[in-house]
Amino acid sequence: MRRLALLLAAALAALAGPAAAQAMEGPMDGGLISSEGATAVTVMFGAFGPQRVDVVAGDSVRWSNASVRTHTVTADDGSWGSARLFADAAFSHRFMTSGTVAYYCTLHPFMTGEVDVHRVLLAAPTEPGAPGKPYTLRGRAALPAGEDVTIEADTGSGFARAGSGTVGTDGAFTAEVTATTTATYRAVAAGEASPGVQLVVLDRKLTASAAGNGRSVTVNAGVAPASPGAPVVLQLRLPQHFGWWPVARAKLDRASRARFSLRLAHRYPARVLLTLADGATALATSRTLHVGPR
Repeated sequence: MRRLALLLAAALAALAGPAAAQAMEGPMDGGLISSEGATAVTVMFGAFGPQRVDVVAGDSVRWSNASVRTHTVTADDGSWGSARLFADAAFSHRFMTSGTVAYYCTLHPFMTGEVDVHRVLLAAPTEPGAPGKPYTLRGRAALPAGEDVTIEADTGSGFARAGSGTVGTDGAFTAEVTATTTATYRAVAAGEASPGVQLVVLDRKLTASAAGNGRSVTVNAGVAPASPGAPVVLQLRLPQHFGWWPVARAKLDRASRARFSLRLAHRYPARVLLTLADGATALATSRTLHVGPR
């Protein structure tokens, strides 16, 4: 009924003339502003995308109208809303209280969306982990610095403690977990649990071979299951560094392969590591090769 009433009010304002229509377009809260760092939602021709977003209390959401239609962004309870958003216009609103906030477009009531506001939120992993290898999960919380955060994992039989972290002065926290299989993780703090995120764990195999002609050496590496774009590192065991030392880095191509070319004055043990994006956390290691002139 409320949406119908708003639509009728907008129609009456349009009939009353330009001045009345202008008054209807004034923002109820917030405004058409640019908001760096805000969660982005695109207002499309007939839908909001994404339709649902998760944010931490204190975050802003920014809606940008990417369609030729005019829209609004209005809370279901009428507590906040935008002016009419013409093409390329945007509107931002800051959410201070945890809970579920539903909204819609008053001009096209079938367009609905939802903002879920949390006190603690775990970021979804952006790359797979490996069995028995450490993996760092990251999150944010609207909690005092020093607050403890517990990380729980569910592999299918319920959530159990898997790690812990502490909220920093910027509200961020990290926690290291060691996964054996794909699982759903959540962060628990101050009596609230975050939505679950999935960490995919893959048992990847890394193969490597070497060929050379004098001092020129080529090392070829491949990973299965395929992991295009993943970083790989070539290491040599160098006496002057007292162990393994990275000498070249690459990313797997579309075929999940990489090639390293180098010139060596001496013969060394070599190996290739598949790593997380940090280039340091190893997910898989090839057998040891021996490269360089004999």
